[in-house]
Amino acid sequence: MKRSFPLLFLFVLLHHTCFSQEVKPQIAPYVNFLNQQNTSAKDYILGLFKKYDVVILCEREHPEITQYDLIYDVVSSPYFQKNVGTIFTEVGSYSNRKNTLGFTKTKFTNDSLKQLRQAEVYRNGFFPMWNNTNFYNFTGKLNSLNNRLRKNGQINLLTCGSKNPTSGERKSLEGMKKYVRENFVGRDSLMASYIIQSYDSICKNSTRKKALVIMNYRHAFSKNLLSGGSNVGTFIFDRYPGKVANVYINHVAYTDKADERQKDKPKVFQGSQQVPIQDGKWDASFKIAGKENIGFDFTDSPFGKEHLDIWADTTANYRYQDIFTGFVFYLPLEKHKISFGVKNFFYGVNFEEMVNEWNLFYKALGKNEEKKYSPEFQDAVTKEASTIRVMEYSDLKKYEEIINKWL
Repeated sequence: MKRSFPLLFLFVLLHHTCFSQEVKPQIAPYVNFLNQQNTSAKDYILGLFKKYDVVILCEREHPEITQYDLIYDVVSSPYFQKNVGTIFTEVGSYSNRKNTLGFTKTKFTNDSLKQLRQAEVYRNGFFPMWNNTNFYNFTGKLNSLNNRLRKNGQINLLTCGSKNPTSGERKSLEGMKKYVRENFVGRDSLMASYIIQSYDSICKNSTRKKALVIMNYRHAFSKNLLSGGSNVGTFIFDRYPGKVANVYINHVAYTDKADERQKDKPKVFQGSQQVPIQDGKWDASFKIAGKENIGFDFTDSPFGKEHLDIWADTTANYRYQDIFTGFVFYLPLEKHKISFGVKNFFYGVNFEEMVNEWNLFYKALGKNEEKKYSPEFQDAVTKEASTIRVMEYSDLKKYEEIINKWL
């Protein structure tokens, strides 16, 4: 008993120190609210399926990998397998949907055969190139999961991204321009049509009549914030009124300033500078509350009433609760990881032919800087694409400085 007293005293002292931190008034409402929330991100998302038929997740930036740990936890749950069963994704071409779905349900005799087929399917699932590690890993895990499940309980992964160019479109600049016009103008309406057509069929023919939709950024918004077009989410909300929810996964806010590091990309693929949401107040609140895995509705929360600052257009007078049903905080920014690279990504590829197709595509987008084929270029690109690189956000120190001023 004498030896346990100092330990007990130390515990009480530490507890008092941790919970007596002075909370700045600007973030006190957030912290007070969070102290009352105890639903995990996974359970929150699954809980929405008990109220809605379709749940849309607003993905973080495409290469972030930990978000797919959460997504896999959701889709591998017995509830999802029994009651939902279908995933629609922006990542992965609609042209390659059959091959991707087939891979996730194929039983391979060994891991080497699985890996080579997985790399081939993944490479052909995108044009011109996509070697983010997260979705590649996700398809592999789904394959392993489906092979443990009965056929009527397997998960159906239906890719809905832009179609790949046809063999004819790949042969000329005019053909590639036609491809760009038909697949990038009105891209959201096309992706939404792929989802709606398939989901309507599921509702008619399947015992599982719910679906998870994974879209990046504005594609997941419930309202149109662009002039001249709608988001995938807008189409889905309009098609199934009262049956759809959407969830924002914690990330950062996009500003109206272009990211100088992406100036060499075609304009359509360039990103903007990023900063923590609400000048860091949200992330600071989660740190103080000690919450790293939690979900809640935006309505009736102080978070939902805030201006939608992830959308850089300040003239759009929307609050978070106007655009999203709910919010999940899954790991703080310093625990997010970006990952590129897929083993054997270019295995068996006619690389020179592929480079010619890349050049036509970028010319069609107005970027006339040709890549010259050479064995050395092939080796360099192959090595880069096939080497897995995991890293933190490049601006993490800047994010932490902004967040820490509220602590």
